[in-house]
Amino acid sequence: MPESRLRRILAELHEGLEAADDLDDGARDALRGAADEIWNALDKGAPETDGTLGRSVSERMSKAVGRFEGSHPRLTEAVRRVVDQLAEMGI
Repeated sequence: MPESRLRRILAELHEGLEAADDLDDGARDALRGAADEIWNALDKGAPETDGTLGRSVSERMSKAVGRFEGSHPRLTEAVRRVVDQLAEMGI
């Protein structure tokens, strides 16, 4: 199920954020905020399907990745997987 896969990826992202001690606070906050927005949509039972949530979250995550892409490859990969899963779900 796509939602359960997205939840697993979000959990991995959360773990990566906790483990990245040297991550820029702005990037960390942006990623946490975006991930929380996705969690909230999933918890409501029906993420937006008009693409608004996905575009907004994907854009914010992509901007945040630019701050740490070279120094945190695992975290970068987790963010990309979230964005890809949102796209696959049509969000």
